[in-house]
Amino acid sequence: MASVDASNSCIPPSHPLYASVPPLPSTTRGERCILDGKCGRHNYDRSVLLYSNGKSVVIREMDAEVSSSVDRKNKVLIYRGHTATVTAAKFSPSGCFVASGDARGKLRVWSYDNEEHLCKLDIAALTGPIRDLSWDMDSKRICIVGERNDTSSPCTRVIQWDTGVTCGELSQHTRGRASSCDFKPNRPMRIVTGGMDDSRVYFNSGPPFTRVVDGVLTDDAHSKAVNCIKYTSDGSKIVSIGADKAIVLYDGKTMKLLDKLENVHKGNIYACAWNGSDKFILTCSADGTCKLISAEPLEVVHTWDVAEFMSGHQSDSVPIGAMLVGCTFVKDDIPVTVAINGDLTFLPKPPMLDCGIDNFKKFTGHGSPIIGMAMDPSRGVFYTADSDGALCEFSTETLTPTKRFSQPGSTDLLHKMHGDATISCLTTVAGGNVLTGGWDDTICKVSSEGNVLENAMALTAQPNAIASGTLLAVVVTVEGLVLIENASNMSAVLVFDYIPKSVCVSADDSTVYVGGEDCNIHVYKVLDEFKLEESHIIEGAHFKEIHALRLSHDNTKLASADVRDICVWDLANNYEPIVNKSKWCFHTQRIICLAWSPDDSLLASGGADDSIYLWSLNKKMRRLHYPHSHRGGVTGIEFVNGKKMMLVSVGADSCVNQWDFGEDATKKFG
Repeated sequence: MASVDASNSCIPPSHPLYASVPPLPSTTRGERCILDGKCGRHNYDRSVLLYSNGKSVVIREMDAEVSSSVDRKNKVLIYRGHTATVTAAKFSPSGCFVASGDARGKLRVWSYDNEEHLCKLDIAALTGPIRDLSWDMDSKRICIVGERNDTSSPCTRVIQWDTGVTCGELSQHTRGRASSCDFKPNRPMRIVTGGMDDSRVYFNSGPPFTRVVDGVLTDDAHSKAVNCIKYTSDGSKIVSIGADKAIVLYDGKTMKLLDKLENVHKGNIYACAWNGSDKFILTCSADGTCKLISAEPLEVVHTWDVAEFMSGHQSDSVPIGAMLVGCTFVKDDIPVTVAINGDLTFLPKPPMLDCGIDNFKKFTGHGSPIIGMAMDPSRGVFYTADSDGALCEFSTETLTPTKRFSQPGSTDLLHKMHGDATISCLTTVAGGNVLTGGWDDTICKVSSEGNVLENAMALTAQPNAIASGTLLAVVVTVEGLVLIENASNMSAVLVFDYIPKSVCVSADDSTVYVGGEDCNIHVYKVLDEFKLEESHIIEGAHFKEIHALRLSHDNTKLASADVRDICVWDLANNYEPIVNKSKWCFHTQRIICLAWSPDDSLLASGGADDSIYLWSLNKKMRRLHYPHSHRGGVTGIEFVNGKKMMLVSVGADSCVNQWDFGEDATKKFG
């Protein structure tokens, strides 16, 4: 695996990134999802939310999300410095650094206030997954808890933030499995840790830190796993919650049991957070509700039924996708929670809190690698699909996700179009219909009204690519081509003596271009009754199999791409090459997608090498290169209709990015 360093841990600041829609938090059923709304002194005037998705750490300014009047330009940071799934991330109290840990036990401390986000510390902190992190009040020490993969290494540690030197020996939990930790935010220093299997809360003093065993402390108040533990901002109290549905309150200096409230929720409680005044505790549970609990006396004062809001109606059982696994407060005491389906929900302010918003507000999107996108300029929207089977609609104007689709009759709120199968391709056809192909060997249709139609079209082979003209769509399967007319009538599989890899269709539906594994481009005329007649072959078009094809808007030029080369063909001049092989050959991995600018003067390409290139037909020897645009590869690019140099891209990092190449293109191409 390639190493990750400062040069590619984030999108380079020199890139013309205009706006970005970050991925949703990664969630796992039965596990807490860590959200951090305490962004430190450096960011005191901003509403910032920190969480993890896959191998990335996401920091998004929620002022831009909550208020439509706030400029959304560059309000998101995606840190990509980890090589394994990120499991925990926290701001330092200063707000200048972030500590993040992953599933392999790697801890990275990196700067947030530096535009290159340089790494300060990179060590193997644990032998197993890191489950939680906590900073001391001076931003100099970090407590790390998690799991171990052997019988001797620690599952809890406290280290110096810049050297990784251990600052004592914390008490270890049974079977080497710890779930949560927190530093006392003032002196005398204390650390509390919560266990998974032993249901214990251990109290440690220092530095150097050791377990406190004397006094009036109570460490066995829970009967099941401790999921989260938090200090108040003044260090006077500790709260812990767990799988036993109980909330326990302790003294912050001695860990003396102060109070306990049982059966707070009907399901496991996964997370808790103190509000800014330390008077109220926010909790979230698998029962689909969040509750606000007063500390004195310890009682429930408000309940939000988030599951009812997400599903739109009351239900006897909680949908799996609406089970809540994380919560926190962001600036101005606005409570926010995350469900298993990844949706973030801002909760309306209760009567006992002065600040907040008036109504529920949900943020949706993707939480898994995006496999492609399809534009619908007539409606001002575009669609994206991911490897978990989710299909999203975005507004082209505001770049905001407006909807995630579900199959008719589905009530689990997991938003999967093809069951548990991956969506492999998608396109739009005239009338606002959307077609998606899945690895369940079906084609699903979304109508212009936004309704997913019940009767999916069954294929006899797995679909790998799809393209459309106006009313005609052509699907590339592992066996051959399938033609779909009016998003309803489908042909049998058309088999050829080569393996099709890519396809595009002319705007008038009269011609189909197929890129083959034989390195040739095959041109077909569309006849009646779903028949194709081969009219031309561009032989030896490429050295390698052809992975992408794209027609210009005026249907006079055809762009094709393989693992390295991009070629352009003149359709009006007997398919003569405008750009031949070994000219535009700077991608280092498979080229996945192509897009023409609105005036057909520029061609954009995106590949599995994480790069976006811009090429000019007027100045063929010049190019613009934007490396590290999407981690894991660029899977879709489209120019925004009516905006010459504005481009939208999607990638395997689950991000949707908008780029403004106007200034760079003018300097490079004139």
